[in-house]
Amino acid sequence: MKSILATLTLSIAAVLPLAGAAAELGVLAPVIVDGKPQERAAPNGGAMVPVVTRVNEGKLFDQLQHEAREGFTASVLALDEAAQRASGKPMRPTWLFLSLEDGGFPRFGFWLQEGGQARYVADHYVDLVTDEDTVANGGFEEIFAHEQGHVLLRRLLPSLPAGYSRTPHAALAVTDRVTAFDEGFAMHFQALARRFTRNEQLRAEDDGLTGKPFLPYWASHADRTWRLEGTRRNSFVQRQLPLPGEADPILARDHSPLFDPGHLKSGDQMMASEGVISTVCYRWLAPGEGTTQALLQRYGKLFDALKALDKRGLTNDSPVLVELIQSYAMRYPQEGEQAKRVFIETTYGATVDPAMARQSEALAAVGSVGDMEGFVGGLKPARAAMAKLTETTTPATLGRALSAPIWLYSDAPTKPGQSQGGGLAFDVNTVEPEQLQALGLDAATAQRIVEDRRAHGPYADLASLSKRAALTPANVAKLDSLNRAALRAGPTLRR
Repeated sequence: MKSILATLTLSIAAVLPLAGAAAELGVLAPVIVDGKPQERAAPNGGAMVPVVTRVNEGKLFDQLQHEAREGFTASVLALDEAAQRASGKPMRPTWLFLSLEDGGFPRFGFWLQEGGQARYVADHYVDLVTDEDTVANGGFEEIFAHEQGHVLLRRLLPSLPAGYSRTPHAALAVTDRVTAFDEGFAMHFQALARRFTRNEQLRAEDDGLTGKPFLPYWASHADRTWRLEGTRRNSFVQRQLPLPGEADPILARDHSPLFDPGHLKSGDQMMASEGVISTVCYRWLAPGEGTTQALLQRYGKLFDALKALDKRGLTNDSPVLVELIQSYAMRYPQEGEQAKRVFIETTYGATVDPAMARQSEALAAVGSVGDMEGFVGGLKPARAAMAKLTETTTPATLGRALSAPIWLYSDAPTKPGQSQGGGLAFDVNTVEPEQLQALGLDAATAQRIVEDRRAHGPYADLASLSKRAALTPANVAKLDSLNRAALRAGPTLRR
C-alpha cells in the first residue's frame, strides 16, 4: 500500500484504488447470551456498543461475499476504500453488522470477540437487518448503499455538526440543512444503486413488474418509493399539500406525496429537504458510466471537495450542499460549472433569485392545465431567464437568497412519531402553519406569518417578522420565548 505521507500533496482522485481492488466486506454478528445481544460501554465511559464476532461461513455469508464481488456493492466497497485512504486512518474492512432488530443506520465502535478476548474497534459500520431474501432480491444492495453513504460522510466530513430540527427525517419532510444534507446524500445512493444494479430481481421491481398487494400502503414502504421516484422526478422542489383525513396535521404534510405543481418550496425549504439534496446529488453524480473505475473517478473528486470542506468547518445552520459545490468548484472549475448548472436548474434558482422561481410557478400554472398558448408563450422567456441566471451566478453566490434560520422550540409533550429527541423545533423561514399552531400560536397568526413569508421572502429576524405580520405583543413575547428556548435546547444528535 502506498504511504499516506507520500500522497498528501495529491488529490484523492489521483490515488484511488484500482478497479479490481479487493475491497473487503467484513460481516459481524451479535454475541448472544441468554437470548439477548450483548453490549458493553465503549472505552472511557462511552456509549453502549455491541459485542460481536466475525462471520466467516454460512449461506448468508456466501451470498454477501458474492454480492461484494459481483453486485453494485462491489462499487460501494471500492468507494469506501477510497474514502478510508483519504481519511488517513488505517485500512480496515467495510463492516456490516447483522442486526437482529431495529437495523438500518450507521454506527461507530464495537467490541470484537476473538479467541475468548474482546477488543474495541473504533471504526464506522452499517447496522442492518439482513437475510437471504433481501440479498437475493436486491433490497440489501440498495439499503446498504444508502447507509454506507452516511459512513462515507463520517469518514470525509467528520466536522458535520448536528442540526436543530427534531422532526424525524423522511424523504417527504422538511427538517434542517445539516440533517437534510446527511440524509439526502445517503439517499441518492439508493437511486444510484437502482441505476447500476446487476440484480435482475431489483431491476424487475424498478421496472414495475413485481409488487405485493397492500404493501405500498405502509408508511415506510411509501417513503422508500418516494426516495427513488421523487429523486428521479424532481418532485421534492414542489410544495406539498396535506394528506386529507390525517388526524395529525403535522404528519399530514410531512408524509404527503401530494405535490402542488404550481408552487415551489422556498430556497430555505429546499435546502432543508433531503429529497431536494438527493435529487441534486443524483443529477450531478449519476450521469456517466457505471463501472467501478468510472464511479471512483467521479466520486474521488467529490471526496476531495468534502475533505476541503471539512477543513473549512461548518455551523449547525450551514447550507451544506451549497458550500460543498463551492468547495468542489474551487478544486475542479470546469466540473464545478456543471455542478452549478445542475443545482440551479434542479432548484429553479430558488436559492439564488426568487424571481426565477416565481416565473417558473407562473409557467407551471398554465402548463399543468393544458394552456398551450400560455405555456408556449412563457417557455422561451423562462428558458432565457434560466440561462442568464446560470451564466451570471458564480458558485460563491449560489446561496444569496437563503436566510439565516430562526429557530423556535417547545418541549411540550407531543404524539409518538411527531418528533425526535423530545419537543418540537421549527425554523421560522421553513415552518408551515400547522407547525406554528403546534408551538402555541393561533391559526390566524400562524397563517399570516407563512403567507407573508411566501409573498415577501424570508424574515431577517424576529423584529422584522413582528412588524411584517402585525403581531400582537402577546405573540411577540411568545415567539421570543420560543426562540430563546431553541438556543438553550441547542441542536440534537441523530442516530
